[in-house]
Amino acid sequence: MPTPDPELMTPETEPVPVEPASSWLDRWPLLVVGTALVSGLVGFGAVVLMLRIPSFPKCNNLFLPTASVASRLYCAQEAARSKDIAGLERAIALLADLPPNHPQRAEIDRFLNTWAMDLLALANEQVQAGNLEAALEIAQKIPPGTAAAQLAQEELRKWQMGWTEVTRIYEEAEAALRKGDWRTAMAQASLLPTINESYAQTERYQALIGKILRTRQEATLLEQAEQLAQRGQVASLLEAMGKTKQIPKDSYLYEQAQAKYQRWARDILDVVAVRHLRARDLAGALAAARSVPADANLQEEVADFIVLAEAEAQTWSDTVAGYQAAIAKAKTLDASRPLYNQAQIQIETWQQTIVALNLLNQARQIAQARTVAAWNQAIALARQIPSNNPLWNRAQADIAAWTNQIQIVEDSPILARAEGWAAAGTIAGLSSAIAEAQQIRPQRALYARAQERVREWRVRLETLQDQPLLDAARQAADRGDWQTAINEARRITAGRALYNQAQAQIKQWQGRLQLQDAEKQAALNTPQGWLRAIQLAVPLRNQAEIRSQVEQLLNQASSKLLEQARQQESQNPAEALNLARQIPPGTTAHAAAQELIRKLAPPAPQPSPSPTP
Repeated sequence: MPTPDPELMTPETEPVPVEPASSWLDRWPLLVVGTALVSGLVGFGAVVLMLRIPSFPKCNNLFLPTASVASRLYCAQEAARSKDIAGLERAIALLADLPPNHPQRAEIDRFLNTWAMDLLALANEQVQAGNLEAALEIAQKIPPGTAAAQLAQEELRKWQMGWTEVTRIYEEAEAALRKGDWRTAMAQASLLPTINESYAQTERYQALIGKILRTRQEATLLEQAEQLAQRGQVASLLEAMGKTKQIPKDSYLYEQAQAKYQRWARDILDVVAVRHLRARDLAGALAAARSVPADANLQEEVADFIVLAEAEAQTWSDTVAGYQAAIAKAKTLDASRPLYNQAQIQIETWQQTIVALNLLNQARQIAQARTVAAWNQAIALARQIPSNNPLWNRAQADIAAWTNQIQIVEDSPILARAEGWAAAGTIAGLSSAIAEAQQIRPQRALYARAQERVREWRVRLETLQDQPLLDAARQAADRGDWQTAINEARRITAGRALYNQAQAQIKQWQGRLQLQDAEKQAALNTPQGWLRAIQLAVPLRNQAEIRSQVEQLLNQASSKLLEQARQQESQNPAEALNLARQIPPGTTAHAAAQELIRKLAPPAPQPSPSPTP
């Protein structure tokens, strides 16, 4: 084949060299190298797959039916890391439906118990914070079958018991606050930390304490208002009402304050203004009524009160014309007015008063004749006024006065006749006077006067009757016949005019008799006689008329007794001591007798000292 010209060759026309054909035997080294290279690459890939960090599952999009246990466990652990309710609930939910016989059950249960205990701790925190409902909601998320579930049931029972007590305390405290009794509320609140110390740090407890302190201030304000209101004057009532306005609407005491405000506003109208009106102080009544604040919503009642007050003032003239003018003014209140019913009652009362006033005026005119017949006629007219009439008491007073006049006219002759009988001053005259005056019966006008005269005449009569007996007794006493004198005086009985005088004389004469007996005993000149004389004489020391004789006898008998005691001193000391002790104080021998007693009386035994231990 001819060789191409090199100068004529171009890249396009340059011939492609053709390799000579060769067999597979010629290419085996290349195959060996390739096979080794592929094997190495496969091995390296396997090692890389084994050593490289695996990719994490996407927990937010985890599809539970196809998710592996490892993915679930991983996502559950991630969710539980937050330690909050939502995370723990998510963690438990990822593992809760795995079968009981799963190979990794022990590890799953360990995680579930841990997270359940975390939920229980969160629930307990809510209890400590005073949020039982939140705690119960958390406790319900604890999976059954876990160790925490059983513990949660026990804790739940304790929480509910404690919460019942806490709720009761809160309710009682708030009930007390609504009454303004902040002291009881504070006492109740102080019980909460005794149930659980952490309650004192809760917002609810702090809020309760704040309410108590606020209510205390407001209660003090209302107490001050009450003290002002008790003065019962317009100015003090208005000042008290001003203090109630300081109680805000959100206060426990707001309704109480409003009630007091309304009550005190009504007191100004119904008590203070009426009090002025009853005292016939029209200006004061109207001023009080007009001072009622507009926000008490009593303006229509105030207006009606003013009308009725001015009407009542017309009646103070106590004339028929005055009552008629009052009726006309009260009739200006129609049925739509708040005090319409009261006006109607007043109108009816004034109408009845007019009728009674006409009757009473007529009766008084008749009574001016001052005869029994005229007074009886006046009484008959006045008795036509019924007891429910405003002038009934006035009519009764007039009736009593006219009745009294009639009785004086009727009974004066009786008393005059009795006075005539008594003027004689004799037993017969006084007896007749008493019998005559006793014809005037109780409840009659002259009864008290008649009884006074009867008492005077009875004293004179009894004196006339008993004086001879007392004179005879004194005559016997003058003769020294004391017993006869006593017997005569005892004939004057108790209740008689001379009874006390006779008893005084009897006491004197009995003293004389007793002194005679004492003197007779002393005259025996024996120790027994002297002792008896002293016993009889000592009680007579207080009778002035015989005191000197009594003292003389006591001194004589005491001296004899002392002399006898000294004679017995050596032979019979005990008898001597007994005689000396009978000598009474105040006698001349008493001092010497005391000296002898000290000499003869054995010393008092001294208490033995207690043994020293």
